[in-house]
Amino acid sequence: MTDEIDTEFKKRKLRRAKGLGPLGLFFHQLSNTSRYSFAGFRYMFKAELAAKIEALIFGLVLLVYVVLRVPVEAYLISIVLFLLLLACEALNTAIEVIIDHISPEISNVGKHAKDLGSFAVVSTLSANAIYFFWVVTIALKG
Repeated sequence: MTDEIDTEFKKRKLRRAKGLGPLGLFFHQLSNTSRYSFAGFRYMFKAELAAKIEALIFGLVLLVYVVLRVPVEAYLISIVLFLLLLACEALNTAIEVIIDHISPEISNVGKHAKDLGSFAVVSTLSANAIYFFWVVTIALKG
């Protein structure tokens, strides 16, 4: 615990040494966080075929919405669901990378971790599909 506090104190001291005030520190941190997040996004789309397929399907979903002239709320909810899907896909990829690094040999623990990550992705995919078919059904009836 003390090491964590010391490390955080050193980080703050280093940032202040750069002459940044609280607002400058905020934007500095926001910049770093954005850069790391975008690097993760790029890695996921480079390493995971599933993420590419999901993005393509999402584009098709939006195209169907345009053709059916669904309400704007449907777009917003679908975007949120898609972002949740990407988050699950990113976490699943992180689990796979960590397990492959720590335990390259086949193990039950690694298998269970990967299976749980996969279940999270499939659950979120299912939520997306259920919502899509509900929207399409309502749009076709109306």
